[in-house]
Amino acid sequence: MNRSLKHTVLTELHNLIDYSCKSHPSQPVDFTSLHKALIKKYFQAEAVHFEPENQVVILEVMVDSALKETARVQVPVDYRRFNDFLKPCIEDTHSALRFYKNMLTYYHVIQPLSA
Repeated sequence: MNRSLKHTVLTELHNLIDYSCKSHPSQPVDFTSLHKALIKKYFQAEAVHFEPENQVVILEVMVDSALKETARVQVPVDYRRFNDFLKPCIEDTHSALRFYKNMLTYYHVIQPLSA
């Protein structure tokens, strides 16, 4: 991915996170799946649950993948501002950038590249 596109993807993802964390009563889009996808990818979590009233994200993670279901634990993570919690979850790797570009395309922030 060239530098310009990389910069655009990271900038637009930060902008989308800021936008998605604000209240938009007339907005028909639910950004919960965006938030969960970012958190699941970064923490390699099996599942993510939100408790916004307590400012807590609960991660279900595997302790030992050899044990499968029996090794899932819930890890609560506190935050003050949700967008400040999400932004450090953004990774600067080639595969992560492709993942983010697909997310931005899904949310119509950037246009898909024609093949």
